[in-house]
Amino acid sequence: MDLFGNHLRGYWYNVDERNPENIPEPSYVQNTCNRLSDEYGANKLYVVYHRQFDIDDAEYVMRMWKSFGDKKNLKIVPTVVLQSYANPQQMNFPDDMIIEFAQWCMTNINSDEFGIYDVYTRDAQGSTQDFQLQVIKAAIGDKLVRVGLQPGISLNSVYKAGVEDTWTAECQGRTNELWENPVFYRGHKKYGRILLEEWVNERVNGESRPIVWDMIPVAWDYETDDELSYDCPGDDQFKNDPPVPGRIALCHKYISGCYTGGMDNEKFGGYSCDLHILQANSGGRGEKPSFYEALRTNVSYNGDFSEAMTEIGNLYKSLK
Repeated sequence: MDLFGNHLRGYWYNVDERNPENIPEPSYVQNTCNRLSDEYGANKLYVVYHRQFDIDDAEYVMRMWKSFGDKKNLKIVPTVVLQSYANPQQMNFPDDMIIEFAQWCMTNINSDEFGIYDVYTRDAQGSTQDFQLQVIKAAIGDKLVRVGLQPGISLNSVYKAGVEDTWTAECQGRTNELWENPVFYRGHKKYGRILLEEWVNERVNGESRPIVWDMIPVAWDYETDDELSYDCPGDDQFKNDPPVPGRIALCHKYISGCYTGGMDNEKFGGYSCDLHILQANSGGRGEKPSFYEALRTNVSYNGDFSEAMTEIGNLYKSLK
């Protein structure tokens, strides 16, 4: 939302530990909407708010996203982080504040969807987050979308849809041959394509709500002792490689192939791309310009992950 990748207040730090961040210039939001639409073929943006601004400023910034998004036919989905990743992990919003903000977003930004971002699983029945989700749903209806859903994790009953991470399955395999036709390793062959298809089929067969699938712009480090690159070497912003060229198209082929009728199946929710992780790697390794800087200043991004983003953009454009 701020276009600087400052995931501090309300993210890595609790709200009472940091001052609010500066809000972005209108030109930053306009340039970003133009770039994501024209260059990459985006048609929907999950705009993430984690109390980095105060509520009044957040509404002002959301209006900017809505105004410039409308001009490019970009659907803006206000998306909040309900709980910080700090220690201790505190809730970012009192119930009355998040209800009022969600209702405001329904009226002014998007009447169909309100996103909840979390890459952890902290919404189990009876949890603090679960209780807050219940009161939000009671206030706005069946509008909630879970962004950051992890494979194999049940989708809380409050949600109408989910956006699921796919990183490990899409990364595995140093070559596309090793990804598409996994070999026997460490006692099994459940890598790459086979693992991805398992995750997709779990949702196809066990879930009635639509699932959106992540297309990764950042993979892991392929220069490891594991010559197959089936073992995850960890997530290191200084060593992570882009996806193997052609991997995005293969993932699309097999994800859509899991659905009867392919992309016309009502349970196929489409594709998403995690720009948060892209900026973390681009900015973290000191690229000039970083991905977000290129977006907000309206210049081409030519960093390590530019070819992967072009592949994702070409896929988006082909599906319009």
